[in-house]
Order: sequence, then C-alpha cells, then structure tokens
Amino acid sequence: MNLIGRIALPLVIAASFLFIGAALAADQPREMTLSATERPVKVEFFAASGTAKRPSVLMLHGGQGWGGAEGRIEDFRHYARELAGHGFDAYMVYYYSDQDMADRKANAPMVSIRRFPAWAKLVSDLTADVKKLASSNGKVALVGFSNGGNLSAHATPLDPNIDAAVVYYGGVSRVPDFAAKRFPPLLIFHGEADTREPIERGIKLFETAKALGGPVEFHSYPGINHGFGQNLGTPAADDAFARTISFLEKNLKGE
Repeated sequence: MNLIGRIALPLVIAASFLFIGAALAADQPREMTLSATERPVKVEFFAASGTAKRPSVLMLHGGQGWGGAEGRIEDFRHYARELAGHGFDAYMVYYYSDQDMADRKANAPMVSIRRFPAWAKLVSDLTADVKKLASSNGKVALVGFSNGGNLSAHATPLDPNIDAAVVYYGGVSRVPDFAAKRFPPLLIFHGEADTREPIERGIKLFETAKALGGPVEFHSYPGINHGFGQNLGTPAADDAFARTISFLEKNLKGE
C-alpha cells in the first residue's frame, strides 16, 4: 500500500492504551556485544517476555548518539521497553565508532556521507547476527531516528535480509551516486515544522520508494519540529508509535 497522510494533532486518538504491555519488559537493558566486520558493536538489549520465537528491532540513533547533549537516552530506553512490551526484542545499537564520536564532537565535515557505507554494512552484519539467535523468528526491522533514519534509507536497499524499516524524520541517502533499486516495506514520519531535516527529504524518500513499487506510508504532523519520536506521552509521538506497532505486527509477525 502507498499512503501519504497528514495528521491533525487535535484529532489524534490517544494511543496510551498500547503501552500497557511494556510492564512485561525488563526494567534495565542488558548490554551485549554483537559481531560485525568492522568491529564488535555495543547494543542495549530489551527482551520481550515469554519463550516463543519473536521478531527483532534494531534501533538506530541520530547524529548525537543516544541522548547527546539533551540527555534523552532514557526516552529512547522507554521507547525500546515499549517495543519489548509488545513482543519485539529491541536493540539500541551504538553504531558510531570511537573515531566517529570524536569526529562528531570536532564537527568534522562530511562524517555521515563518508561513513554511511560502513555503517550500512555494520547494520547488515547485526541483522544477520540477531536472526541466528534461538529466540528469533527470523524477522528483523530497523527503527531509525534522524541520522539513523537516513542510515535506514541507505542500508535497506542494499540488504534484502532486512524485512522492514521505520524512518523518523530521515530521507534519501546523501551519499553521492547512491541510487536505491528496491526497498522493503517502509513507514516514514516527519514533522511539518522540522528545521533540521526538512520535510521535503522525507517526501522524497516516500516518492522514491513508491516509484520502486515498495509498500510505503508517509505521515506528517503539523507544527511539529525535529526529534519528537521518542517523546512517548505526547500526541505526535504516541500516534507514530501506535502506527509503528501496527506496521511491525503486520510485517514481522504476519498479523
């Protein structure tokens, strides 16, 4: 299905009822190291409850890493716990290397453009890793925020092993001469007042995926700026999360 929707926040139905499952998820994440070609990668793992096989979600951070100067890491952990509460093993991926972090702090130019191919390979390696786990049902999705959304748009066309992706305020890859040939099912969210990643980039991603024939949805939020997705308990974030759960249920669980 190809769908573009504009969400009027006063009409958004509260999605808080969806969050009751999170109580079943572990309070504290378990730090793990997964293997990748470039280097071992740290993740924070939030396990879904029960013994049944279940899908996995790799969460990809924005340009400042998990939290950054705003200290938002607990908001992202809350988001991961909610995913786990709904039956998805959630992994917060620390895909930046030490050098990436140093380059970011130094405002080195072109870091993302230069590093996207290596990060995409890293994400593919982690996807293969988690699919091999005994708890996995063999399905993996990406949920990327900002730079992580851009990375999702770069990584998914390259790896058919990635089953779906949710892109928060990201867009088409900025890597020169990169041209996607395919996309898995995509769900894209953008604030219409985004001053960091203009909404036109998200629309371009929607149009590109639609032209390639992939199932894609785009939802925008009037008056909303960048970085709203992890702020559960606010109307835009709750609406996006409710849509995310429905999307992941359909594409990772077949429901």
